[in-house]
Amino acid sequence: MFGVGALGRNFEDFEDFGDIGDLYRQEFIERLNSLTRKRKVILDVLKDYKKLNKGKMESLIRNFERPEKEELRRVNPLIFSFLLDNLFNSKDTMASKIADFERNSVSKYVLFEILFWSKSSTYPFPSSKIISYKDFLREKRTKLNETKLNDFLELYALETSSEDDFIDEIKREMVTVTPLGLEEHIWMRDFINYLDQIEKNSLRPKIHPYVWKVLTCQGFEKPLVIDGSNVLMVSELKGPEKIDTLLSLVAKLEKTYFPFYIVFDANAKYKFNTKYFNYNKVYYHSPADELVLGLATELKAVVCSRDRYREYNSNIQNVWYDLKI
Repeated sequence: MFGVGALGRNFEDFEDFGDIGDLYRQEFIERLNSLTRKRKVILDVLKDYKKLNKGKMESLIRNFERPEKEELRRVNPLIFSFLLDNLFNSKDTMASKIADFERNSVSKYVLFEILFWSKSSTYPFPSSKIISYKDFLREKRTKLNETKLNDFLELYALETSSEDDFIDEIKREMVTVTPLGLEEHIWMRDFINYLDQIEKNSLRPKIHPYVWKVLTCQGFEKPLVIDGSNVLMVSELKGPEKIDTLLSLVAKLEKTYFPFYIVFDANAKYKFNTKYFNYNKVYYHSPADELVLGLATELKAVVCSRDRYREYNSNIQNVWYDLKI
């Protein structure tokens, strides 16, 4: 069912299209390239559907184009993996598979869109209201023949060639990501692998170094527990947000430490001012050292603190002394 297909075609190949003139030819090519890259991301997730998690689900949601995709935010990844298994492998009728999706509060249009991305040589994009799927297929096949296109991916590109480019939309969002909101955007790892080197080179200077390291690395070594109060008192760290500066230095290390947690002293909010008080993995405890080491032990993490924790006789790795500040 899965296959990307050869879509590297020249402008001359499209000269006979009845619905596309010289004015729109470039828009069509750009839209087709965008959809092709988007499809690669989707197929990578669908091929490994038995290992779906929230991050992979978010990647699908971001890449699907029908508005019904938002329904997937309320669906358990395990349930959705069962639905996909039935869709791809069961010999049930299409009506039965649709009923299976709808029983689990997933629209039939999500099913139709999955079929499109999975095998665009056979299944068209569900771009209109569908009462009879057989009639819909017949109509789209006629349109495909009329336009002399190779498959339904090219037909969909032709039909939507004036829409905003997906790649540019993701790029615009990517440059706004900060370490504070990185976990909400971890789905971008699936997308960034399909950017060419020129696109990567243009994006990298605009993105926080730690964000870039996490989004582009092959895998994560261990979580990181930051001694927040200790770090905020270090004079060698410059900038309005010392934790941002610290994470930029952590990004220079050979290994990638993610996710990161922050532990502050209980009275930190009365002594410091930082946006990281609003971070979703922040803790308050006095003395902070106890929780820093306890959390690192529980998570099998490394710590980052100027404190050497000699009184605790701890053998937990402290990456602070690898930063060479």
